Order: sequence, then structure tokens, then C-alpha cells
Amino acid sequence: MTQKLIFFDIDGTLYDRQHHIPETTHATIRQLKGAGHTLAIATGRAPYNMQQVMADTEIPNFVAYNGQYVVYNSEVIYRNPLDTQTLTKLEKLAREHDHPMVFLGEKEAVSNIEHHDHITESMGSIKLNHPRFEDDYFKNHDIFQALLFHDSEADEVYNNQYPLIKFYRWHEFSRDVVPSNGSKAEGIKKFAEKLGFSQEDVIALGDGNNDFEMIEWAGTGIAMGNAVEGLKQGADFVTTDVEDNGIQNAFKKLGLI
Repeated sequence: MTQKLIFFDIDGTLYDRQHHIPETTHATIRQLKGAGHTLAIATGRAPYNMQQVMADTEIPNFVAYNGQYVVYNSEVIYRNPLDTQTLTKLEKLAREHDHPMVFLGEKEAVSNIEHHDHITESMGSIKLNHPRFEDDYFKNHDIFQALLFHDSEADEVYNNQYPLIKFYRWHEFSRDVVPSNGSKAEGIKKFAEKLGFSQEDVIALGDGNNDFEMIEWAGTGIAMGNAVEGLKQGADFVTTDVEDNGIQNAFKKLGLI
């Protein structure tokens, strides 16, 4: 059997709606490891917000910050921070519209405001706390992803204003801010190149708006049954819901377990 390089999104893919990993997913991961496949996580989260899922799955490899930071066996093999000048302009505009921001550095997340309900609600939805406040943190540290907090009615305030960044909405009140040349797919490419895997032997599973590129690029792109509709249309196939043995059913269909 040809060995595969397999990437899992976290929320809505590994985690169900209660932020638990289904037992059938645990069993599938064990079987895939036992068969010699290489497993990794591909997420919008920062590495310091992945410790629990990494411990639960015993998967040490990851593509974090939507592809801007790639780690294989504890070695950082790719870094792609945001442009500081662009972030400065964006943060200024966001302040003018009373839209708070959080900046994800290599070691921690920092807010540009002491407290905001949209930060608490958005980050709380994935079991994360409101970050600490520090003014101008982003000017003195590499930032691999930012979070911009506003509802969808304000999207046009920011869209198409900055050629070096793009946005992924992940919550009613929040969008990820990432480099325009970055994506989970770009991070996965760096990982595959490092390990010598061909594109056709890469499998990716996801459910959200930040998964389009990796599902399209992977040799086999799989959308969860609970995925956003557009992702389902671009996937090689759609498995069942995360809470209906979606991960297990995907790999049964592929004949890998």
C-alpha cells in the first residue's frame, strides 16, 4: 500500500460540536498510524492553542495559522509572517471603526484592547480565553495571523484594500487575517516537499471557509458532512457528519482502514 500524508482540520473535523474527538475518530487515527501513514493537523489555530488536541491524538506534526507556520517532528520547517506595514494600516482602520483585533505571535496571542464582547464570544466558541492586552505588540513581533472582530456587514470596509493580506470568516463576529500568498495548501506543500510526498498521495479533510485551498490542492480532498456548502462542491467526495463517524467513514471509503 502506498503511504499517504494525511491532514486533519480541527474544529468540525477532529472535534465535534462539543469539542470532543469521537471514539471512532480515535480508532481511525490509531489504524492509520499503525499502517505507516504520516498524520498532521492543518488549522487556523496557533501552536499554543493546539496542545490539547495534539495530546489527545498524539499527532506531533502541524500546519498552523492557516498555513503560515509548519512543524514536523518538533522542527519548524516554514514561517510566513504578515507584513508589519500592512498590519499597521489595517489596525489603524479597525480602530477608526471600533473593531478590535488580536495578533497571533509565535509564542502568544495579544489583544489591542483590554476587553471586548466579540473577542470573548468568538474565541470562547472554540474554548479559548480573551488574550491579554498590549498596545502595538504587532509592531515588535512576527505575527503569523491576526483576528479582526466585526460582523459581515462591515466586510466591505476591509475587502480588496490590502494586496498583501486576505480574510477568512470563521465566526459571526470574527475573520482571520493571513498573508495573501498563504493558505493551508501552501503550508501543506512545504510539508510534502520536506518529506518527499507527491501531491497525489496527500489527503486533506476539512469543513470550513479556510479549507477551500487545501481541499482543492490535495490529491484527495474530503469535505465533512457538516462542511460549508461550497467546500462540499469542490471536494473529491463528502463524508458523513463529524458526529456520524465522518472520519472513520472517509477512510473506509478510501480503503485505508
